[in-house]
Amino acid sequence: MLTQSNLWLAAQKLANIQMQYAKSGRTLNEAALCGAKDFVEWQHYPNNDLADVNSGYEFYYHAHSADDMPNGEHGHFHVIKRDAKTFHHLVGIALDQKGLPTRLFTTNQWVTGEAMIDSATTIKFVKEFEMVIKGRLAPVSNWVGALIYLFSAEIEKLIVERDQKIRLLEAEYGNRELVLNSRKHHVLTECKIDLLGRLSENLLVVNS
Repeated sequence: MLTQSNLWLAAQKLANIQMQYAKSGRTLNEAALCGAKDFVEWQHYPNNDLADVNSGYEFYYHAHSADDMPNGEHGHFHVIKRDAKTFHHLVGIALDQKGLPTRLFTTNQWVTGEAMIDSATTIKFVKEFEMVIKGRLAPVSNWVGALIYLFSAEIEKLIVERDQKIRLLEAEYGNRELVLNSRKHHVLTECKIDLLGRLSENLLVVNS
C-alpha cells in the first residue's frame, strides 16, 4: 500500500544508495556490470541474472547495439517474475551515462521470451516486488526495489496501456499471437521519469 511514509522511506533508501556510489566514484550502471571490464552488447549482467529464488523475482542489466539504443542511454534493467514453468516481464528501467533512470517501459512478448499475462496479474506482481540479496549487488537490488515503489503509479499505468495497445493491434492483425511475436512492435509503452524531482517531492514533504 502506497503511503507517504513508505514513499519517504523508499526515497531515502534510493537517495542513500546513489550517494554511496557517488562517494566511491562509481555510478549505478557501473555497479550493475558486476566488475566487468567491458560492456558487451546484449550480454546479461550478471551472467545468470540476479535472482531471489524464494520470491521468484529477478533482473538483469544489458544494452542493445548502439544503433538500437535511444540517444544518451547506457543500458537498462529488465525486471522479471519467475514461476515454476516460465517467467513474466514486469518493467524495463533505462539508465543514462550517469547512472540515473530516464525512462520506464514495457516490452512485447517476443523481446524477452516471457509468457505474457494480463495487466491485473502483472500489476499484482509489481506491488509485491521484493528481493533479498546479499553481497555486492545487494545495493543495486535495493535500488531497483525502491525505484519500483517510487514510480509504481507510472509502472501500473504503463502496464494497463500495454494491454490496451495489444488489444488494438489484435484487432488490426486479427490474431493475438501475431501481435505478440511481431518484430515491428518492440517497446509497447514507455514514459520518461525524473528521479531527482521525485526524490525532492517525497523527501521535502516529510521534512516540511
